[in-house]
Amino acid sequence: MLDDTLRPAPPRRGGWAAPAALVSVTLAAIAGFLFLMMVTGGLLRWSPLPPGSPADTSGRVSLPAEVGAPGIWTPDAMAHPIPAAAVLISGNTWYADDSEFYGGLVGAGADDYRVLDNEGAAGMASVLSPDGRRLASGDGILDIAAGRRTPYPRAWTDREIAAQAWSPDGTRLVVTSRPVDDEPYAAPESLALLDTGIGAITELEGSSPGLDGWTAAFSPDGARLAYPAGGRIRILTLASGAMLDIPTPGGAMPAGKGAWTRDGQGLLTVAGEHCDTCGDYPVSWTVTTLSASTGAIAGPQYRLDGVYAVRVLGWWPSGRPVAVAYAPAPGTPATLFDDPGTQAGLSGLTTVGTVRVLELTPGSDHAELAAAATESIDVADDVLAAGTLRDGRRPLTSVDRLATGVAWFVGLTAAAALLTGAYAVAQRASRRRSPGMSTGIADSV
Repeated sequence: MLDDTLRPAPPRRGGWAAPAALVSVTLAAIAGFLFLMMVTGGLLRWSPLPPGSPADTSGRVSLPAEVGAPGIWTPDAMAHPIPAAAVLISGNTWYADDSEFYGGLVGAGADDYRVLDNEGAAGMASVLSPDGRRLASGDGILDIAAGRRTPYPRAWTDREIAAQAWSPDGTRLVVTSRPVDDEPYAAPESLALLDTGIGAITELEGSSPGLDGWTAAFSPDGARLAYPAGGRIRILTLASGAMLDIPTPGGAMPAGKGAWTRDGQGLLTVAGEHCDTCGDYPVSWTVTTLSASTGAIAGPQYRLDGVYAVRVLGWWPSGRPVAVAYAPAPGTPATLFDDPGTQAGLSGLTTVGTVRVLELTPGSDHAELAAAATESIDVADDVLAAGTLRDGRRPLTSVDRLATGVAWFVGLTAAAALLTGAYAVAQRASRRRSPGMSTGIADSV
């Protein structure tokens, strides 16, 4: 006799597939939200917060060897001032809502970053005073330690101002100016000298042939000013008004605000040429030492190949010039000072990828002092004169680092969701293959 009996299947074991799937779905939702915020810019705008601690005033004046784009929560320089800045930076890729009209300050003795509204690219149209305590830009003159800005004289109300160079004692400022609606432009409309104490303006050149960043340089004692005029470089003695025009190599400009040699006898000029052997970017720049009295070559020449532009900031204690080398952004055409249509890009941001601060040596082998992951930079004269480097610390909350972190988070979350989903499907299939009840057959007599 057959006796059919039904025996219940063993109870199911608790699994972790469902909780893991729930966690993955939650993480995926968070990742999707972060990704959406990143794409729409909500996460990557400048949203200043108060600093976590007061600005560090104990460090020695020094140049940070590494400079990065300011983070999204970098404090506002106006609301939370620092005593002085070593470096001013500019860039147009810092934040999702554009950063062209922001400036970044890095403390003179520590890596205290600040951001502020700032008209003009660092070094090209906005410059730090020699002691790093003031910033001149298209917006006026900022007292960095006080967070207070003084406007320019009323005579410049309807003109666009680009600050070029401070006198060594900080009492005078050279600027270029042009009508506000003069867009686009290829060269400054005029060159002028401002007495920052009384606001007196002295017109220097009604139609300067220079490009912002390469227009003027004060001698080390502040007594003379060099600027381009009529295809030559004019040396103006400020006290007497005496002028001397010296010849320059073809296509050359004053090399930057730090163009005078430290003894005041020489002047650095810079000129570019197209170069088929200069690698990915076919331009070579040569910085040449000229006699400030005759224009004859009177010292070393420095060659930089494959860079977009070169600008001399000042001098290192070694007696060698310090220059900024600009790397071209992808697709930037080879450009020289006298190339119509593209020359204005040399003073801008969109054509630059990154910059390096170099101690130049005669020839083409130069020592890197600092690297900046941004498009333009200026360094205070006193920082260069001190000749001290510090490691530098890039902000952790910069857009590139946040974007990289979000990308990793999204990728890892997606991988986790796929793995747990696959496991859940496998578990479900396994349960379907196993009957819910089993039949036992016993023989009885």
